[in-house]
Amino acid sequence: ELWVHADTGVGYAMKGVSKGFVVQTGMQESVMNEKNVGMMTSSPFVVKLHETYNGSQCLYFLMEAALGGDLHSTYHRKALFGSERHTRYYSACVVLGLQHMHERWIIYRDLKPENLLLDEKGHLKITDMGLAKFVIGKTYTTCGTPDYFAPELITLDGHTRAVDWWTLGVLLFELTAGSPPFEATYPMQTYSKVMRGIKKVTFPEQCQGDIADLIKALLKKRSSEQLPMRP
Repeated sequence: ELWVHADTGVGYAMKGVSKGFVVQTGMQESVMNEKNVGMMTSSPFVVKLHETYNGSQCLYFLMEAALGGDLHSTYHRKALFGSERHTRYYSACVVLGLQHMHERWIIYRDLKPENLLLDEKGHLKITDMGLAKFVIGKTYTTCGTPDYFAPELITLDGHTRAVDWWTLGVLLFELTAGSPPFEATYPMQTYSKVMRGIKKVTFPEQCQGDIADLIKALLKKRSSEQLPMRP
């Protein structure tokens, strides 16, 4: 719901979550992650959590309102796939948002166009911290969207913030080519493609040159060789 401050006219998003639903679906950890991570972050590129409220039946999150829609809908509505100008801008916003979280030892783990919101000025903000986690070292929970899974999520070897840079590579490919590089009908087919690697993926005409080199540098099977993770 959209709430407007009576004195300032500033709009806020109020998100309510049923306590019964949280318990029934085992989402307690996810909800607590969303609260804790939200309170730890303060960046123009991350949706701000202003406050939480504990009601009798629901938990409430008072959040910054980003009223420009999500990136997935925007790209489809405006046919932006393949636009290098838009990809450069939006990916730069994502990088700054991820860097902000990583500086606080937070792994995001759920990057995808649906979780990237635009405000009324077109500025991009990362949202939905339900899978984000404060981690020093490795964590072993398998979570996220199959099309965006890094190899270490599939092999259960434990993962670090490197998975976020992998998902950035997948996002760049999707925004440029129109679909994720490892997309398949079933998750197991997707995982098989991920393990075969980006070298087996055909890059379309609009996804060549510098952008292709950047994607390949982010989608290294060994996380230590990924562009942001190199010594």
